[in-house]
Amino acid sequence: MASARELLDWAAQELLGTSENPELDSLLLLSEETGLTRTQVRNADGITDAQADEFRHWIARRKDGEPIQYITGRSYFRTLTLHVGPGVLIPRPESELLVELVLERIENFSVVKVLDLGAGSGALAIAIATEFSGAEITALEKDALALEWLRKNVAALNTNVEIIHSDVINFSRPAHFDVVIANPPYIPNTHSLPHEVSAFEPHGALFGGRSGLEIPRLFVESAARSLKSGGLLAIEHHEEQGEQISEILSESFTNIELHYDLNKRPRYSSGVRK
Repeated sequence: MASARELLDWAAQELLGTSENPELDSLLLLSEETGLTRTQVRNADGITDAQADEFRHWIARRKDGEPIQYITGRSYFRTLTLHVGPGVLIPRPESELLVELVLERIENFSVVKVLDLGAGSGALAIAIATEFSGAEITALEKDALALEWLRKNVAALNTNVEIIHSDVINFSRPAHFDVVIANPPYIPNTHSLPHEVSAFEPHGALFGGRSGLEIPRLFVESAARSLKSGGLLAIEHHEEQGEQISEILSESFTNIELHYDLNKRPRYSSGVRK
């Protein structure tokens, strides 16, 4: 048996210079390994040898820069615990606000058809499916690795989500949906990212072309084809892309709005299909 305090002190020293917050990372990983809360694990004395060995292995992976979510295989999004790993983008807290916007806009619907373009892990689609009983969700994903994570999460959370393996360009269900949600790749190809992101997360889910807008434009065009007149599009983008996204949306959408995250950064936009 091992002391949690000894393990945490050792881990924090191991992560010095490779983690922005060695103490927090160590605490999170030991909490995940033991199933104890952060408060409980700080003073735990009965860490088993097997748990200590696995924790040390996790710390070695974290020292190499691997994201905590990949190490544990879990990511938390709104009320969900999602399976994640190599090949799928880790859901970001900022995306929770996009879900919140959609839920506010559809609260008076009895039934609403929602399309998630580039669904990845399924965070957006599954969150809406679990929080709005009248939602009929279709999740579209082209990448084979991400698709497996999507299927795993839909099955694990027992949500009624239709999964389609397709590129947004080839998907065709004209004027069928009331809402389209999307978190497309939008980072310019020349933009540098932290090692933790660039070395481990899928580039296909991050980079949106030379300007970062080439792929978002394809997503907007697919949304325009798929939405009924009066339907809602909510799309994430880089904080510096609000004006350009508005211009792209103006071709097929009206009532265009720019929305801000909790740090007051312009993070996503919405529009109503003409």
